[in-house]
Amino acid sequence: MLAAALALLSSASWGTSDFLGGIYSRRRSVWSVVAVAQPAAVLAAALVVLVRGVPSPPLLAALAPFLGGIAAILALVAYYSALTEGAMGVVSPIIASSAAVPVVVGLARGERPSMVQFVGMALAVGGIVLISRTRDVEHRRVRPRSVILALAASAGFGAMLVALDIGGDVDPYWAVLDARIGSFVTAAAYLAIRRPHLSLTPADIPGMVTSGILLASANMLFALASSLGHLSVTAVLSTLSPVVTTFLAWALLKERLSLPQVVAAVTVLLGVVCLTAG
Repeated sequence: MLAAALALLSSASWGTSDFLGGIYSRRRSVWSVVAVAQPAAVLAAALVVLVRGVPSPPLLAALAPFLGGIAAILALVAYYSALTEGAMGVVSPIIASSAAVPVVVGLARGERPSMVQFVGMALAVGGIVLISRTRDVEHRRVRPRSVILALAASAGFGAMLVALDIGGDVDPYWAVLDARIGSFVTAAAYLAIRRPHLSLTPADIPGMVTSGILLASANMLFALASSLGHLSVTAVLSTLSPVVTTFLAWALLKERLSLPQVVAAVTVLLGVVCLTAG
């Protein structure tokens, strides 16, 4: 019960963080958000570790979360880029297919999917195809680039889930800090080498910082949940974050979806449920 509650809270934090990140990516730029949110996420995770006062685990135990953090920042940039080109209600449900990654990892470990999971795979792929071929309520075709970016982001987020689960078996708090360091180092290297234009105003900082803190909180809640319960259960609950993002876009941005897109979004989410609950 506790693991499920933590995973649901993780979804809420992730979805809200993604919503804020998408908003500011549209107003400014993806890298403007990254430049502020990622340091905030590292500091939030470091503060929790510092307060606990528990020594760091062996270096090898930090490797998986660190690599997961690199995958996560690449996925986050792809996600924010997708959100700048397509409606949140279209892009966000695709991210839910990140739950397929833990299924693939399970297959590599010798697990065999059930018939329900095979159905889930078909539903997820079918929903993604339907989203990419429909038009939004303004009758503009959904850009294939936004779908491709969302799929890439989904794979990266799925890798992050697996990495947090691995690191969480040793220490979930340190696993999150290691992951956030991986993301921060990768983002900082890109910013230092490419020097993209950053468009920021003082009014943007609180929202971007909040996005980073929520991101770290979501990571920590999921790592705790997966260490207390089964990955298959906590993964499906954590992938409800797109529902939060879509709801916020509907409630605050007044985004509307066509009926085929609503059907496609529901199909993807049903596929995710089958993949992880089968």
